[in-house]
Amino acid sequence: MRTFISLLLLASASITSAYAATTTALPSIVEMQTNVGTVTIELNHDKAPISSKNFLNYVNSNFYKNTMFHRIYSGYDTVDGSKLLLRVVQGGGFDAPTKKKKATNPPIVNEANNGLHNSVGTIAMARSAEPNSATAQFFFNVTDNSEFFDLATGNAGYAVFGKVISGMDLVTKIGNYNTIKTTDSYDGSPKDPVLVPYVDGVSDCGFNFCVKKVIVEAVYTSDILDTLRSATRITVNGNGKVTSLPSGLLCGIVSKTCSLKKPFGTALQLITKPSAGYEFKGWTGDCQGMVTPLNIDTKTSNHNCTATFAKIGA
Repeated sequence: MRTFISLLLLASASITSAYAATTTALPSIVEMQTNVGTVTIELNHDKAPISSKNFLNYVNSNFYKNTMFHRIYSGYDTVDGSKLLLRVVQGGGFDAPTKKKKATNPPIVNEANNGLHNSVGTIAMARSAEPNSATAQFFFNVTDNSEFFDLATGNAGYAVFGKVISGMDLVTKIGNYNTIKTTDSYDGSPKDPVLVPYVDGVSDCGFNFCVKKVIVEAVYTSDILDTLRSATRITVNGNGKVTSLPSGLLCGIVSKTCSLKKPFGTALQLITKPSAGYEFKGWTGDCQGMVTPLNIDTKTSNHNCTATFAKIGA
């Protein structure tokens, strides 16, 4: 199986933990809002300064907005085909509306020698067979992939630069999508479900071919996670606005994004108001599937949501 693994991730195709960066002013927390929920990542600037800064450069330029998770790669025991040995979820390279690969900055140096392992819940740089070829694409380790992806004799390794501190259940859910194959490679819902075929114990669901469409809607950074207040961040798609009770949140008229911080435990209601000729189509992100007006639970975490409005009948 190592023949396949050697070319596995082709880029073309609280905060008190020791993991947190302590010697840099760069943000160490990234909240990646997808259309099905948020994954919160803690970057390790100390051990992976090049990869972490590179990732933040793409975050701050809004590069990842409207990109999709385009690949799931799994490896199974060749004797016991039901035994999962490795799995990754890869994204950061393809624009969801056009399905085309995005132009990137120059590649960076491979930091796979930093001592961080490709264990469950870590995030690492995707690359081609050339060790120093990583650009924007990244992958989450759904299983412990240290044996296959860490630096070793004959293996240049894949550079880990952070870990998931919230939302790993969402990453695992995306990883499980590779058990479904769709007739349309970019269709958002599964059709004709079949088990994904694999060769020599390897299943490669590249280019969204076996994945329900999961899109990055927004990415937020902060120096630390606020342990006293909950941030409610709203993005508006289409013509309409979102307000709140108690007041303080007003977005969609001038700015399509807005945020409101309230102490944990504060009752908060989100209210949608379509513009003339438009209707509210629904929530995505952490508010996916909820009805409006929407009551937010601010007891435990931040909420990153998108409200979509469209012309009536569209």
